[in-house]
Parts: sequence; C-alpha cells; structure tokens
Amino acid sequence: MIERTVLEIQQHRFWSWQRGRSVTPRSQLRETDLLMLAVEECRVRRLPLIPTAIWRRIVHLLSQVGDGYSTRLGIDRSVDRSSELLFEAQAALMKAEVDRRRPRRDKIISLFR
Repeated sequence: MIERTVLEIQQHRFWSWQRGRSVTPRSQLRETDLLMLAVEECRVRRLPLIPTAIWRRIVHLLSQVGDGYSTRLGIDRSVDRSSELLFEAQAALMKAEVDRRRPRRDKIISLFR
C-alpha cells in the first residue's frame, strides 16, 4: 500500500514538472516578450548587432514558431530586423493561443432520427 502511494506521488511530481516545462503558445509569447525587452535594451544602448546569447535564443524561438521566420531572419543580427520578426512571431503566437483556447466544434451525432 505504501509502495503504491510512493509511486503515485512520483508520477504526480513528474507530470506536474512536465506541465510547467511544456512548450505552448503562451510560454512562447512570454519568451518573445523577454526577448523584445532585450532587443529594445540593445537599441537603447545603440548596439549595431544583437549579442550572441540573445541572438541564439531568438533563432531558437523563431525556428519553433515556424519555418519561415528563421529562414527570413538569416544571419542578419541587426536590431531592427530582429524586432520586426519578433513582432510577426508574436502575432502568429497570439493567433495560435486564441485558436488553442477556442472550443472545437465536433460533429454532433443525433441520437434520435
């Protein structure tokens, strides 16, 4: 009985950890917000190129959002181009989040004919 309880607790901990780490449009939106803040900080400091650590996160996020974003970004590390594509990715993620939360219309099967 105790072994079963221990196993159930371990499963609960595992799945609660997985829920927090899952990639959803909302978690990606949070990351784009943080990246936009970092890009704006680069703009305020008048850096011509985005630092490598931020650049890698931007490329990784844009590749998760869609295929076209990372190819359109290419190797251009300019602040303006990166912020433009992050805005477009945010719009796509907002639409994906709305679609994910919208109830689906399933086919209704009539019971009586």
